[in-house]
Amino acid sequence: MAPSNTSSAASDVLRAPLPTLTPEFVAEHYPSQLRLVHVDLLHRHGERTPVSHRIPEISPKYWNICAKGNPLHRDFLKAIGRNTESAGEDGTGGGVQWQSHIFKNATRSGGTIFGVSSAAAQHPSDTSQPTEATCGFGQLTDTGRQSMAALGANMRELYVDALRFLPNTLHSDKNDTLYLRTTIYTRAFESLQHVLGGLYPEIPVDSPKLRVHVRPSDRDNMFPDFGCKQMVKQSMKLNAQNIERNEVEFQQLHRDMLKIPGLSAYLDTDHKSGQAQAAISVMDVVAPMHIHDMPLPQGINGELIGRLSHMASVENLHSAWQSSAVARMQIGKLVYELAGNIVDAVQTDRAPIAATQPQLGIYSGHDTTLAPLLAVFGHDADKSAHDAPPNLEWPPYASSMRIELLNDTVSPHPTVQPAWEQDPAHPSADPSKVPFDERVRPTNVPKSLYQWTSRRQGSGPTEQVNPRATRDYYVRVWYNDRALLLPACRDPGAHHSKHGPSVCTLDGFFKQIARFAATEKETRVECLAS
Repeated sequence: MAPSNTSSAASDVLRAPLPTLTPEFVAEHYPSQLRLVHVDLLHRHGERTPVSHRIPEISPKYWNICAKGNPLHRDFLKAIGRNTESAGEDGTGGGVQWQSHIFKNATRSGGTIFGVSSAAAQHPSDTSQPTEATCGFGQLTDTGRQSMAALGANMRELYVDALRFLPNTLHSDKNDTLYLRTTIYTRAFESLQHVLGGLYPEIPVDSPKLRVHVRPSDRDNMFPDFGCKQMVKQSMKLNAQNIERNEVEFQQLHRDMLKIPGLSAYLDTDHKSGQAQAAISVMDVVAPMHIHDMPLPQGINGELIGRLSHMASVENLHSAWQSSAVARMQIGKLVYELAGNIVDAVQTDRAPIAATQPQLGIYSGHDTTLAPLLAVFGHDADKSAHDAPPNLEWPPYASSMRIELLNDTVSPHPTVQPAWEQDPAHPSADPSKVPFDERVRPTNVPKSLYQWTSRRQGSGPTEQVNPRATRDYYVRVWYNDRALLLPACRDPGAHHSKHGPSVCTLDGFFKQIARFAATEKETRVECLAS
């Protein structure tokens, strides 16, 4: 097959940009009066192979791009067998099943995924052969490992070298600096390993063992639960409407792909509006091929891959922007957990006696972790129509999101009240009884966060509730190399007086996420609603 002429456009949508940490960048975004209190880093895994052998007319059956990673991968699976009650060398066993994504040769074709799928044998034009470098399907590649190490190194340059927020090394007598979390997929766990390797490249022999938190897939809140019937029903309805609304673009994309040798044999001859998910299924094959410099047919270039990324988001991601209920059912339990992290960090920071809490939480996840979170942070409650940004694209490999809790006791506070503080309070004293769309903060934000102690002459200390008691605390959310502008923080009383809407007051941040943060019980009820 003849290689195509690819442009940098594909790299722009497939590789996540890291912030360029110049002295000017650090001085602008981290002035001395803004003190970091806590950071949660959430990221997508690094570059991987396709999840199954599809489109054999253009893609190899054997992806030989894991030469450096395979020995590490084998060691990882053996370690899992030693340190869990469930997994053997192949990653399967009792209680919790480990998703190893290392398949035997006889079962290398992963079955039907993303609609039309080919599990055909090796194509006659495919000359690939199994070697020691052969990856499994869905496996983190050598390039993916490098990307995750680069993310960790970038975080070290910022949080260790520039800001002195994290310690230079992990001490044997202190094991509470980091909170580590991953989904049950090995590409996520191994991505976490390489982020840590970049963050702390030289770990002393006597360094503490790090606990990595993993939840069974049916209890994990880091990606949507497709057993949630209402989420699936509402998402599919909205996705179908979005495909129909963009029918002209989908038809043109379909026609253009039919002209490409190899793709025409894979795609249906007629595009079925509201049913086909051609963009995501094709992108899952051609994006890894492009990013690993594999030859692609003429016509598959940067421009086409950019269109695939955009249309894949229309097929799958716009629904979370259009419906707060869909976004809540997809990722609301994680939003609730992240809100709790912020509360714990504020309470620890204000504690009169020394208390400990992880300074940095790292959550190693997927595109399905970050995509709905982007909808949560981009939702504009003041608009009657909620649409995704017109240029929304699929989260690139190694994408990251950072939620920073900051403290500033020097700069002037906002002098006006945000609009929602002037609204009448909901009559229910039970926060969980307040409808999601009327909540001003998540239900796990306690009243004690707003208590302060006053002393009157001749009397003892008195506890009072002050809605502005958290005014010294701010939250900023980063996506890759840019700070996000949360709509709730545009209110003059809801952002930092000097650094603008990208630095939310704590209550501004709570207001933005309040309608999305859901408990396990609330999610179960919503998922089962008729």
